[in-house]
Amino acid sequence: MTDQDPDRQASSQPEPAGEFQEIEHTADLAIRVRGEDLVALFVHAANGMFHLLRCRPVERPAESVERDMELDAPDLETLLVDWLDELLYLSQRAGLCFETFDIHTLDDQGHLKATVHASGSQTPQRDIKAVTFSDLRIVQQEDGAYETTITFDV
Repeated sequence: MTDQDPDRQASSQPEPAGEFQEIEHTADLAIRVRGEDLVALFVHAANGMFHLLRCRPVERPAESVERDMELDAPDLETLLVDWLDELLYLSQRAGLCFETFDIHTLDDQGHLKATVHASGSQTPQRDIKAVTFSDLRIVQQEDGAYETTITFDV
């Protein structure tokens, strides 16, 4: 018998190579995300969050869902948190996992326009309370790619 929380065990879903990596955190969940540009960073962050939600197939698929989103924030870090919070809210409200993230506009002035899609065939198996600002910084690397670490309150 172990003292380990069953929700803290590794997920059986593979992590896409180079997009995000689940990292150890004392009380919450965290991922390190990398993207060749800001759009890729935001898409990979969304994929990472839904990976942490442990999306699993449902017996009776629901109707597919498509949502348009438009967000404005004073900086990129706030925009990233707002993006993930909005996706989390939509997921919890519908009981679905979003799988496709089409970002139409994302600029360094804090404006994002996107369309997100859920096929209705998967549902989250884990709860995330919120996306946090804990140690959140989006950093552009020497190769031009962007990286950040995102912590989720569970």
